[in-house]
Amino acid sequence: MSKDVSFGSTKLIGFLGTIGGTAIAVGVPWVVLGNAETAGLGGFAATILSLAGIVGGVALATVAVFLSLAIPSKVSKG
Repeated sequence: MSKDVSFGSTKLIGFLGTIGGTAIAVGVPWVVLGNAETAGLGGFAATILSLAGIVGGVALATVAVFLSLAIPSKVSKG
């Protein structure tokens, strides 16, 4: 059965997901903390939004890498 299934050939998707997750994890806190005072956000709200962006970006990158390795890229009939 292992001859009929190929894993790990979708490295581009994992790479793009990692880049997107990193951009979210860095970009969201940067924007939130940069504009918190002018938007009228308190320190607590800015911290929560920043942490949500970091956690979301890390989750996106982790899921993208996992799925690019775990989902079969080629399945042939045996």
